[in-house]
Amino acid sequence: MSSQFWDWFRAHSAKLWAITNADDPLWDTALGQLQRVAPGLRFEMSEPRDRCRDFVITAQGDSKLFPLVDSMVAAAPALPRWTFTPLKPAMGFDFTHYYEGVVYDPKTMWFLPLERPERPRDLGLRVGVPSLRELDQDAAEFAVTIILETGLGERERAADVQHVEVVRKPNDPGKEGYIELPELPAYIAWRKRKLASS
Repeated sequence: MSSQFWDWFRAHSAKLWAITNADDPLWDTALGQLQRVAPGLRFEMSEPRDRCRDFVITAQGDSKLFPLVDSMVAAAPALPRWTFTPLKPAMGFDFTHYYEGVVYDPKTMWFLPLERPERPRDLGLRVGVPSLRELDQDAAEFAVTIILETGLGERERAADVQHVEVVRKPNDPGKEGYIELPELPAYIAWRKRKLASS
């Protein structure tokens, strides 16, 4: 099925290059072609830069699909103006995410590290989102998942964060032990060093 997708991609690469947003009907067609390989797959495309565009295949954090994504990208054709990336790369947290009519800004979010004595190497996060209302919970949890995958990288998020909770940001998060979300990569690096030396 992977080769069939790349055959389709090669035949439509010029039209895919011209897509400007996910509202283009060809976007859904491409998604349908990709999901014939595996229903859990999605894709993202970068904006054209230096006459090149990156096509990212994502497993939406499902680590069971990571080997499939890796093998798919390894089999990708060499096409002018295109690069292909397996899983979302780490982008940091200097961006905003728009989902279901709400703008989520990682720079306004804070996280509280959660640990369990019986599994000391596992890391959980309680992410505080400003102005979170109860009705927004499911949407906010999905948005925060996307934000973490984008900020940390999809492979790294799956490896480094085992549990995520989403709550309303406390009035004084620093006083309650929360850390600003953009500091998460540095916190994870510090925690890895600490675990390695213990």
